[in-house]
Amino acid sequence: MAEITLTEIEHRLNAAEENIKELFGKFNGIDKNLVATTTTLNNLLTLVGELKAAIETLKARPSAWWDKLIFALIGAAASGIISYFVK
Repeated sequence: MAEITLTEIEHRLNAAEENIKELFGKFNGIDKNLVATTTTLNNLLTLVGELKAAIETLKARPSAWWDKLIFALIGAAASGIISYFVK
């Protein structure tokens, strides 16, 4: 059985420490990317909600416009009929 010298142990320990630092750095980077991605997704969900509300408003607008037009035409017709009979 070959004996491991103290120098070899120190060398392996230094290499392991470097590997651990690199691994922690990668995990830290992944964690930061996850936070950024989550923030972006939350912003997108908020934007989609706003767009959905705007679309619903735009859908309702033509029907409200037609309602006003019909009421104006009925009012004009009623005024015309009343003025015809009053003369």
